[in-house]
Amino acid sequence: MIVVMTGEDLHIWLRVKDDDPKAFEVLFRKYFYTLCLLSKRYTRDMTTSREVIQDLFIHLWENRQNIRITSSFRSYLASAARFNSIRRVKADQKVVIFTDILPDNSQELTDHLEYAELQAAIVKAIDGLPEQCRKVFELSRFEQLKHSEIASKLDISVKTVEAHIGKALKLIQKEIGSIYSLMVLVGLIVLKFFL
Repeated sequence: MIVVMTGEDLHIWLRVKDDDPKAFEVLFRKYFYTLCLLSKRYTRDMTTSREVIQDLFIHLWENRQNIRITSSFRSYLASAARFNSIRRVKADQKVVIFTDILPDNSQELTDHLEYAELQAAIVKAIDGLPEQCRKVFELSRFEQLKHSEIASKLDISVKTVEAHIGKALKLIQKEIGSIYSLMVLVGLIVLKFFL
């Protein structure tokens, strides 16, 4: 068996192969949500995506001794999520598809995975906002309410709404970090279409 991985994932995967369920849980928690977002790009349905990724992790656990990974663990999971998502969509459509002729555009897959990781980071950052700040931000960005409508709904002033939105954007950008700082605003705009 060839395993070409480095760092933390390699160490954790080797523990999984030694039948360590806690190590498996670490990998599950690390990758599950991001893979669901990646899968949703193909299935267009988060419930289906969760099922696809749960099935993928069940397969990983049940076949841990026989799985051959020839790329990074992250790339392996992304490819498996893509393949299983496409297969699920085709099965739901009752159409036979020959998976050996599917194009494998690894750059496109990497772009999708990176975008899914950004989405997951944004969602985590939003969940970490103070409660009132989060409510105001979600009403503004996800329900697209005007500042005056938010103020009326939450019985606060328009200035307070503006302050909460400004604070939310600063905290989200800080949480995401400088790597994603330019992408955050784009991600926040399109996030509503993927959740």
